[in-house]
Amino acid sequence: MRHLAVVIVMIIVWLNGLIWLGRQVDPSTKYATDIEYKYARYCAGCHGNDGQGNGRIGRFKKLDPADLTDNNLWEMHDDEQLLDSINDGKDDMPAFHYYLNDEEQREILDYIKEMFRP
Repeated sequence: MRHLAVVIVMIIVWLNGLIWLGRQVDPSTKYATDIEYKYARYCAGCHGNDGQGNGRIGRFKKLDPADLTDNNLWEMHDDEQLLDSINDGKDDMPAFHYYLNDEEQREILDYIKEMFRP
């Protein structure tokens, strides 16, 4: 009887493991395009999903990330300055040349301009 209980517990644990694995989804499949996934992975944590600088990491660390929907940001900086900030970092923003090549950085800037620039 005791062995039967051990076997039943083992089966339940094994089934729970399978259910857990079945629920795990590759986060990149949540996004329609690769660039949306990259924005979510590298930018949204600070700049927020809506680009307003209200991401969870920025709030948690009490950072002041740029509001990508602010017209002043776009008037004060040209594309090359923004690409330099993405590549080399600026203030609290880390450098992304470690994670994104030049083409990917340009794609992210184009995505940000399309989605958030007023």
